[in-house]
Amino acid sequence: MKIRNRVAIVVLIAAISSFLYGAARHYSPSLVLYVVGQALMQKAPPEIPPAVLHGRLHALLAAAPDDNERMKKLLRISERLEKVQKLTPEETNDLLATGKN
Repeated sequence: MKIRNRVAIVVLIAAISSFLYGAARHYSPSLVLYVVGQALMQKAPPEIPPAVLHGRLHALLAAAPDDNERMKKLLRISERLEKVQKLTPEETNDLLATGKN
């Protein structure tokens, strides 16, 4: 294999890697939001409609000043959801009111 072919392969691999890294950085917040939203809907009490949960979650995230704060809120909610099997209505309201605990 000639050096020109090797360089072309290395450049192609670097380009593909850069593309995949950029795509992962772009779509990872959306993926985290989707997973947290689904976990919240599964663990919320049945008397709270999924549309209400979805709206409250998005309202909570819209109140965050920047992307880092939104991600911190999502991670706090995720940590809380990992610890419980089912949420009570009070726990759900508390979780979506502050984004903490």
